[in-house]
Amino acid sequence: MARILIIDDSLLARRTHSMYVRELGHEVVTANNGLEGLALVEKEDFDLVLVDLMMPEMDGIGFLQSLKIKGIKLPVIVVSADIQETKRATCLELGARSFLGKPATMKKVGTLIDEILAA
Repeated sequence: MARILIIDDSLLARRTHSMYVRELGHEVVTANNGLEGLALVEKEDFDLVLVDLMMPEMDGIGFLQSLKIKGIKLPVIVVSADIQETKRATCLELGARSFLGKPATMKKVGTLIDEILAA
């Protein structure tokens, strides 16, 4: 069982992704934006993060930049409706392990989580 942080400003997305992850047998913690997520990552241990891109206070890019600046090595899957190739490339350059377009299916989320945790 892994401990997974889900960061998204959408309550519906947090609930949906939390349900997927719990059904896969993992523990879930949620945050409403990148700033809250960063605070949690700095004080708690997580095995993986699912993060949205477009959020208030700190977006997903800011979250990834902060992890990189602070030297925090943590697998991150970006889950976003913004599927532009330039955004995807930026996320991968900043250390994201993978990128999923919204709406993400349970199968896609589960497959990526399994692949990343097995690596």
